[in-house]
Amino acid sequence: MPSPSLAIMPTTTRLRAALSLHEYLVRRHWNGEALIGPDPGVRFNYRAGRFIKNYLPGSWWRDDLCYMQAQGYWVLANWDLYARTGEARYGEIAVRGSRYIVGQQRQDGAWEYPNPEWKGRVATVEGIWASLGLLETFRQTEGDRFLAPVLRWCAYLQERLGFQQVGDELAINYFAGMPGSRVPNNSADALRFFAELASVTGDWHYLEPSRGLLLFLQRAQKPSGEFPYTVDPGGRRDPRLHFQCYQYNAFESLGLMRYHELTGDVAPLPIVTALLRFLRAGVAADGHVFYDCSHAHRAVTYHAAAVGAAFARAGELNIDHCDELSNRAFGYVRRMKQRDGGYVYSTGDYRWLRDQRSYPRYLAMILHHLLLAQRDPHAHPDGHTRAALAGSSRDDGADGPAD
Repeated sequence: MPSPSLAIMPTTTRLRAALSLHEYLVRRHWNGEALIGPDPGVRFNYRAGRFIKNYLPGSWWRDDLCYMQAQGYWVLANWDLYARTGEARYGEIAVRGSRYIVGQQRQDGAWEYPNPEWKGRVATVEGIWASLGLLETFRQTEGDRFLAPVLRWCAYLQERLGFQQVGDELAINYFAGMPGSRVPNNSADALRFFAELASVTGDWHYLEPSRGLLLFLQRAQKPSGEFPYTVDPGGRRDPRLHFQCYQYNAFESLGLMRYHELTGDVAPLPIVTALLRFLRAGVAADGHVFYDCSHAHRAVTYHAAAVGAAFARAGELNIDHCDELSNRAFGYVRRMKQRDGGYVYSTGDYRWLRDQRSYPRYLAMILHHLLLAQRDPHAHPDGHTRAALAGSSRDDGADGPAD
């Protein structure tokens, strides 16, 4: 195993890595509208099926899917690359990807979960990340057609997907019509979503659920700084305390930092500081991030990218300075790059297994986090470029959601 001293990925190296990964995704998974490809999935496929497919590769595995979560990350990353490079092709890809998101929305404002094992479900995470991508496209192009679907989703989220209220706490449901244990990660996503929507529209009434969401997160956090994966609806116990602990807590810290960045609200800062203290314990000497609090051997590459980005963003916002840990985590990500430009998904599964299949959802996350970890203030395009990009998305009959 390489020594920790080799685990350094400076800012310029991260940008080069992001550009290389972008080219790989275009070549391997981008069909001109969406990122399409396999996914490790849930249930049997996650536990066993993906390893069979990995060790017996072939064209007969017809399991390509398109996640709106992947599409949202992809759109955000392309706008980020457009801001950094000024190359119009990144903006054009972001617009095309956004058009696809609009076209996949149901009339009621929801996006269906793509995995057949959860067929018919509407997941909070799919709608939120689809909407985050559309909001950024609206920011960049001022094209109203990209805002209207987000407003439909917001109405669906509030009226049909819904919250669980315990006293003055609010937690967003994981699935529409399926209340269960409260999941802090989903509520951190929702908190960010409302802040992004308020920021884009200038209507700060969208932040009304924020106080209840923040109270839930404050009270769910453990003395160690960790958020449990789930919290009992009655607040009495943790049905599932540990599940991919460090990556979920990294996502939660990133969502809370973005909420603070957009609103100026300092309430999340103590939560984030404690989260970062917890995350420090999850980075191994070689840079891989522990799968959870009891599994140090299993390593998932996008987990390291998320944790590295969380440390980097904390430093940029002067919340905490963890450059060495960020560099160490991204150094591990770099070493997981494969010859074709993709990345190993996981190693150490069941101690001895490895998954090297190319999963666009998680590669899009790695791309986004590589860019987020050395983020410059967004350079919004000038009026001429906005108009050109917005105009490139006009297509008769393509403005509304799919039936």
